[in-house]
Amino acid sequence: MVVRVFTSALFHLPPVRSSTTWYLLLLLVVATVDLGTGPWLGQVDGGAVGLREKLSVYEQRRYQRQIEESENSGLYDATDSVISLTAANLKQRVFNQPHASLVEFYNSYCGFCRRFAPIWKQLASDILGWQKLIRVTALDCSRDENNAVCREFEVMAYPTIRFFSPYYADGEQKIGEPVKEHDEQRIIDRLVEYMQRIENKPTSWPNLTAINRTDDKATLFEVSSLGATKPKYVYLINEKDTNATTGMQVILDFHDTPGVVVYRLHDPTLTTNGLSVVDGSSLSVINLPIDEFSREKVREAIRTHLRQHHIVVTDVSTKSTKKTGEGGAAGTTEQNISALMEQKQEAAIRAKVKELGAAVVYQADLEEAIRFALFHEIGRFKTIEGDRLVALRNFLNVLVRYFPFNDNGRRFLTELRQYVLNTGEERLDGEAFVARVKALETERKPVFSSNHWIGCSGSKEGLRRYPCGLWTLFHYLTVQAAESDLSNNPLEVLEAMHGYIKHYFGCSECSQHFQQMADRNRIWQVASKDDAVLWLWSSHNEVNKRLAGDATQDPEHPKVQFPTANDCTQCRRKILTNHHNHQQYTMEDGNEWNLTEVLLYLKHMYAYNRRNLFGLHDSSLAPQGSEGRSEWSGGAASGAQTSYHSYGNVLSDIDIRFSALLYVTCIVMIVIAIKMVVKRGYRKKMYPHDILGKV
Repeated sequence: MVVRVFTSALFHLPPVRSSTTWYLLLLLVVATVDLGTGPWLGQVDGGAVGLREKLSVYEQRRYQRQIEESENSGLYDATDSVISLTAANLKQRVFNQPHASLVEFYNSYCGFCRRFAPIWKQLASDILGWQKLIRVTALDCSRDENNAVCREFEVMAYPTIRFFSPYYADGEQKIGEPVKEHDEQRIIDRLVEYMQRIENKPTSWPNLTAINRTDDKATLFEVSSLGATKPKYVYLINEKDTNATTGMQVILDFHDTPGVVVYRLHDPTLTTNGLSVVDGSSLSVINLPIDEFSREKVREAIRTHLRQHHIVVTDVSTKSTKKTGEGGAAGTTEQNISALMEQKQEAAIRAKVKELGAAVVYQADLEEAIRFALFHEIGRFKTIEGDRLVALRNFLNVLVRYFPFNDNGRRFLTELRQYVLNTGEERLDGEAFVARVKALETERKPVFSSNHWIGCSGSKEGLRRYPCGLWTLFHYLTVQAAESDLSNNPLEVLEAMHGYIKHYFGCSECSQHFQQMADRNRIWQVASKDDAVLWLWSSHNEVNKRLAGDATQDPEHPKVQFPTANDCTQCRRKILTNHHNHQQYTMEDGNEWNLTEVLLYLKHMYAYNRRNLFGLHDSSLAPQGSEGRSEWSGGAASGAQTSYHSYGNVLSDIDIRFSALLYVTCIVMIVIAIKMVVKRGYRKKMYPHDILGKV
């Protein structure tokens, strides 16, 4: 709240007796009370939270560099040899090109994708010398603008790798050749196999097929294309294993080296792998020694021979394509200034979240989780049928029953569920589903009160966010189901979660791990709703233990056993009992979980009226009290307490309104006092005849 009082203007006004003028003056002063600013009322959407001060030149330069570095957001940037693609340029850069393309469709929130990224970067660097023939690229399917193209290319899991040959034409079911390997060497093996089988080869394409042994060495130096230069040396690589790819890799390494040609040789008379060179001037053959038959050793032997003949071949090094020396304060546009303010806002939000602690559930994170699920994860499938369709219905059922939405949001979910149910046992078109989701959001707007991650926000792009939000969502749903009497099925939420993770969660490795853990921890034997709450909690801790220190861990949010001893001292105790699944509830420090206290803690943390509304762009849209529980009945509904707007757990909306009333009252009193002072200063001198009248 900002109060601006123009004292100089007030105390130099001419004498005014008109009450209308003073009324206008009062309105002018009150109008300067800006109730829409301040750190607790600033909107997250489109503006900084209480950070309207002007940026210094240093800040502009520093944040400008951060903006440039984040232009290629995701797992790859301009310093890598990987070319980042978008929906706008994928077909332009991949289809009908004189080179092949290797495309990785990934999700920046996928844990396996983050672990795979260094492998993909190294692969791109190792075959950078082949870039005239093959480009290594990547596209982030987690971005809104890329969602449709990932569905078109039938990306069912992350990461998905596809090979596109030269002059690849667009058309129905033209989605490239799959590469299922995730080891660098195996990917290269698969890549060169595809490159060998290409039919529509460009003129510069090297011959990757093995040639037969010949006594006429002169034929090795014949050139097929007009204007081509006759090579000085021909290197022959003999491989015993006809399925090996070492020779093809070396051919690609030297495909554009002037005066050099490399062939694979098929010679049944040779019993070992070997390398030889034919001199073009004398047609003599020399066997070159190699310590080990590998791409690196064969390549180095050829380089050594060329250096001996004063031909230098340099390695292609990985170089940054990022431009330097540009931008700065002078190049900072208004749009960038807005982005800088948003970055400062992000820092302010993270600081506030850290201050509030980890045991806080934010309405914003719950909404962002289902927004990403409905608009991205589910909609990436071209068709939804069978078990996948059943999983979608189960997921929507628990959302309709237990998700804390306002009236518009509940109608949005209810009508979406009805749309899915109307398909019967038939298949559902993924693109039509996304279109219906968008249409319902428009028809029932406003639906979402947030467009920003708060408690699940990561310290950098790709960390936490959706996986964190999904865990939070299902924890919340299990607690709400346990506190409600809408269903007697203790597996209601766990079944919906299992089906969603199995059929829709983009990280395929994460999905497999979850399914294996679910079977190991006997998910289908959960007998009560309270047990469902504890099952999900213990399984989440098991995942945290497995991933602690992993590449997916946010350094500002280490994966620990929850709740911590500081958050709940009663939740841990010395081992006293022997559980049916003892390992699931014990810790390495000789303690065990006190399940009674843990359950109470979880029900308190994920309670409906404990949702924190900090960070919402419009907190009035969030459900209040029993609103959002329209389907609830019985004790759970009657026990719902009225919630109020809380801005960072500091001030409620009642506090804000009362403070505003006090400010306005003070200003009115100041204006009245000023009016009395001014009137007294210009009071007319009293004469006797003013009282007695003129004679």
